[in-house]
Amino acid sequence: MPNRHARATRAAVIVASLLAVTAPALHAQAVPPKNAQAARATPSVVKHTVKPGDTLWDIAKFYLKDPFRWPEVFHANTNIVKNPHWIYPGQVLTIDGSAVKPEVAARVDSTGFVVAQIQTRAQAPTVFAEHQSTVDERLAAATAMPPALTVRPGEYEAAPYVVAENGRLEAGRVIGPVDRPALGLSSDAGFRLFDRIYVTIPAGVNVGDKVVVAKTGETIADVGRVIEPTAVMRIDSLAGKSQAIGTIVKQFGTVVPGQGIVLPGRTFESTSTRPVNGSYPLTAKLVWVQGSPRLPSVQTYVIFAAGEAKGVRPGDQFTLLSDGQFSDGTPAPLSATARVTIVRVTPFGASGIVVHQDQPEIQTGMAARLTAKMP
Repeated sequence: MPNRHARATRAAVIVASLLAVTAPALHAQAVPPKNAQAARATPSVVKHTVKPGDTLWDIAKFYLKDPFRWPEVFHANTNIVKNPHWIYPGQVLTIDGSAVKPEVAARVDSTGFVVAQIQTRAQAPTVFAEHQSTVDERLAAATAMPPALTVRPGEYEAAPYVVAENGRLEAGRVIGPVDRPALGLSSDAGFRLFDRIYVTIPAGVNVGDKVVVAKTGETIADVGRVIEPTAVMRIDSLAGKSQAIGTIVKQFGTVVPGQGIVLPGRTFESTSTRPVNGSYPLTAKLVWVQGSPRLPSVQTYVIFAAGEAKGVRPGDQFTLLSDGQFSDGTPAPLSATARVTIVRVTPFGASGIVVHQDQPEIQTGMAARLTAKMP
C-alpha cells in the first residue's frame, strides 16, 4: 500500500508539472497580445492606384487622416508625379507605411494595396489634380479652330460694290472732326480708327446704330457706279435735327470730309458651306480692279459684270482666263490666271476677292468662267 501511494503521489506531481509548463503556451494561443495585430498590419510601404476623380488632397485624407499632408504624398512620388496639380488614372503612388493610419494599414494586403481603396469623388477635380482626359479636353477646346467661313463678314463689309449709274447713294455726309487738331497739325491725312466725327444722317437713324462711310468711285459704262466703303461708324449722340456725332469702329480705307454716309442695307449671313467644283456655263467679264494696280495680287477686290439676275451668289468662285499671245504673235490658248471668290452681289455686278493666283497679270476686260457654285 505505501508503495502504491507513493507511486500515485509521484504521478500527480508529474501531471501538475506538465500542466504548469503547457498552460502558458495554451493561454498564449488563445489570447494574443494586444499589439500583435498592429505589428502584423504595419507595412513598410502602402501603394495606391490613382482612379478617375482622385486628388492628392483626398489620398492624404484617406491614408494619413490629414488632407493638408498631401505634400508628403507628392514628395514621395516625384519620380512619377511631376506637377502636384496633375495626377492621372493608372499611376501607382507609394506612401510611407509608418505614416498610414492604423485602421487603413490593417486592410493592406500582401501586395501593399488596401483591400478597399478610397471612393472617387463625383465632382470635378480640385486644383491638386487634373485627369489626363480633362487636360486633353481643355487643350482641344483651346486649340480648336472654328469652321472656316466661305466669306468672312469683314470681307463683305469692305467689298466695293456696284449701284445704278444714276441711283442716289448718300444718306448723309462726313462733316469734320469733333476733336480739333493742335496748332500746327493737320487732319488732311484723314480720320483714323476711334476718331469722333460730325456727320449728317437721314431720318430714322438713332443712337447706337451703325452706318457705313463710303466714297463714290468710277462709273463703269453699261454696268453702274462703284461704291467703296471706307469705314463703319457708330452713332454716339444726336447733335441736331439731322446732325450727329459718330465714332469710327472699323476702317477699310481713308476717311475724309465729304464722303457719304450709307445705310448698311441687307444683313449678311456668313456660312462655312463650300462651293461645288464643276463645269458651269456662266461666264462674266472683269470690269474693275481696286486701285488699278499694275500687277494685282491676292486679296485684291475686283468686280464682274454679272449680277443677281444671273444667279451669282456670295461664295461662288470664278476663274480668270488669259488669252494672251506668244512672243512671235501667235495666239496662246486660254489659261487660268487667278481664282476669285465672290463676296458681294448686287443687281448690277458681283464683287470678288482674289484668293489664288497662277499668273501675275490681272486686268480689266479679262473673261472669267464660273468653276465652283454654292449649293
